[in-house]
Amino acid sequence: MAAVPGVAGSRPVDVMAALSIDLKLAWKFARIAQSGDPFAIVRHLPGAAGWRIAMDAARKAGAPQASVARSARAFDDAVRLGTAWAGDRKGFDMMAAGLTAGSDLRIDVEHRRQLYLGGSYVWGVRARAAVRVDILGPSSTRNTLDCATLRGFIDVERMRADTPWRVEAPFVVDDRGTKPLAARIEPLDSTDRTARGGAAAGPHFLRTYCSANLPDLRPIPGARSPRTLELADSEVGTEGRFTVFHGSVLRAVQPVKTSRRHHGIFQMSKQRTPVERTVFDVAIHRSLVGVEPAAEGILYSDLNARQDTFHHQSKDRIPAGLAVEHLGLGLRRARLDEHACHAEMLAFAFERLGWNPSEFHLLRVNAPFPPVPSTLAFEMPLKD
Repeated sequence: MAAVPGVAGSRPVDVMAALSIDLKLAWKFARIAQSGDPFAIVRHLPGAAGWRIAMDAARKAGAPQASVARSARAFDDAVRLGTAWAGDRKGFDMMAAGLTAGSDLRIDVEHRRQLYLGGSYVWGVRARAAVRVDILGPSSTRNTLDCATLRGFIDVERMRADTPWRVEAPFVVDDRGTKPLAARIEPLDSTDRTARGGAAAGPHFLRTYCSANLPDLRPIPGARSPRTLELADSEVGTEGRFTVFHGSVLRAVQPVKTSRRHHGIFQMSKQRTPVERTVFDVAIHRSLVGVEPAAEGILYSDLNARQDTFHHQSKDRIPAGLAVEHLGLGLRRARLDEHACHAEMLAFAFERLGWNPSEFHLLRVNAPFPPVPSTLAFEMPLKD
């Protein structure tokens, strides 16, 4: 580029004007020229035909033949080395992205989007959004926390008529995610009566926030646990599209103070349905955390996980660039695009609990196209 006469700068429009090439190809060359990370530029490399077009344009624009030939050899060497290293050009792009100095969220999300599309076909089901809300506040049982958990899927669609799809009731595990803990579980909506009776451990449906065409969800025949329901026969595609929410209150789930066995807030959500986005809201009483709650959203791979544990190691982390958004105290910013009555549903939960939402910090994690299977974890230290 430096050898081309009359290049006014390194912006895409400058390259486009000097070489008389289209803006998309000029954008790629501008990004390559401005990047200091050799692995980061791999995703901007055009194909062989695009590189030849740019080299021919540079020659016509007055660049010396030696400079053009040197650039052509450099491109050929890079692609030859990359494909030998990774097997093919797509593999080259993915492996190079994993070695960049920093994660590119756009690339990460695009790969997860492709996984969502393929997963929808493979697993035979998909949803527009998965929503989880956990509300944590002081319990009537001294020095412990109660947790109300609301969980649902928006616009679930079966892609195949015989696809199994299940809804699981909430449960409690220890900090390490390995040991189930006893907890008293109650329906958030006391009017709910499931097929197993109102005293069952859940899932407890929030009928007001389920779609009118909600198909039957039945206990799995012969299953050891009655707390998992399976979708009965239903239509496929948009004809059978439905929304489902259930909500429960878990009493005295953990101590208020940290200890050797309890280190903080660890809320975890299994990702087992291909969805366009998972939204995980946590509302926590202001007495339990500092003025600005320090929380982290982490996506863990469950590719090698045991079915009976939530235990993860640091190497199980999936680079996802998740940020925890602090939405302030109360429900003023609880709006959710995919769920028009989201704030109303949270207000209903607070009313049932007898808690004042203005005393709760609302935190949110957005995870676009979370891979299946994985676990979305929300981790936060308790106030000392």
